[in-house]
Amino acid sequence: MKTKLIMLSLAGLFASPTFADIQINGFANLIGGITLDDDEAVYGYDSDFSFDPASVFGLQVRGEVSDKLSATAQIVGRGSDDYDASFEWAYMTYALSSNSSISAGRIRLPLFKYSASLDVGYSYHWLTPPDSVYGVLINNMDGVRYDYSNYHGDWEYGVQVFGGHSQSDTLEADKLVGVSFEAARDWFSVRSIYARTKFTSENESLATLTDAISNFAGVVPSVNTLSNSFLLNEDSTGFFELALAVDKYDWFIGAEYTHIDIDDSPFAGDDAWYVTAGMRFGKFTPHITYEHKESDANDVLDHLNGIPTSISTGDAATDATWATLYQTFVGIAASQEEDRSAVTAGLRYDVEPGFAVKSEVTWYTDEVNDSNDATLLRVGVNYTF
Repeated sequence: MKTKLIMLSLAGLFASPTFADIQINGFANLIGGITLDDDEAVYGYDSDFSFDPASVFGLQVRGEVSDKLSATAQIVGRGSDDYDASFEWAYMTYALSSNSSISAGRIRLPLFKYSASLDVGYSYHWLTPPDSVYGVLINNMDGVRYDYSNYHGDWEYGVQVFGGHSQSDTLEADKLVGVSFEAARDWFSVRSIYARTKFTSENESLATLTDAISNFAGVVPSVNTLSNSFLLNEDSTGFFELALAVDKYDWFIGAEYTHIDIDDSPFAGDDAWYVTAGMRFGKFTPHITYEHKESDANDVLDHLNGIPTSISTGDAATDATWATLYQTFVGIAASQEEDRSAVTAGLRYDVEPGFAVKSEVTWYTDEVNDSNDATLLRVGVNYTF
């Protein structure tokens, strides 16, 4: 029923006779994977072969209202969501000039090098982009984006300025603003972005804990500050990205780095990056990628500075409750420690234009908990029309 309603909405959106030109494009990423051992699980895969974690099917419709005004809608069904189709893009674009435009509606956040084509697996050499960098909770926003592109000498460059609101199942991003810049010359390209937002996330279990420890404010006045720090409520967050690429066609190399900093929150900021390289031999593209992500638990443990590990009220039960609560918060903070990496070796074979077959093996390593180490095998096809 949900899919039928979406298709009817899509048909209604572009049914007006004022649309002189309608373009329909689609893509499919059918990706299956399995880990080598029964006790291994990574990126949603385990020892049972599955297509669900990364398979995506999508349809994009673009209608020209006039020479300057267009409307775009994209519906996507993901294996991770039981292939329930939903609108991920629905926006209108007005061309201000030959090299500038403004878009409004639900649009893709330009966070990464491959953000615009993130769901179109055919557009890059991997089966999916490195999770260490691209594994974020939000990729779309409801808002406005301004695009400008031009040339300067041998350089082609573009600027995007955006603002709006974004929400996922567990996270809400308010006052989301940012600016990105990219430039390319022959075989070299560079891209960067800086964005800020205020994150809010409802967590009933954490709220119960903070309420419980706040009851000790009469004994430890600074505990109220601790309670606020352990709730994600309009916490200011900064995001920075830098990407570099060299593509000589016969071979290529690229790297992308991101930094996320969340002020006064129960989540540690993180640094993530990857380096990838490959060669093209006709229809074959072998490639290798190293990725890494780390978060420092001290970013959250610092919230406990000045908070006593124990108290003496004269009541043993009260003192024991404080000690238990304190250690619980220490455990929450310590769980933010992250130091993981992965090496992926893969092969892409272009069967024909718009159709590619890929295979990859990933060796995943968790330096904090080696029980999470895993070896993942994946195969898939990417198709566009």
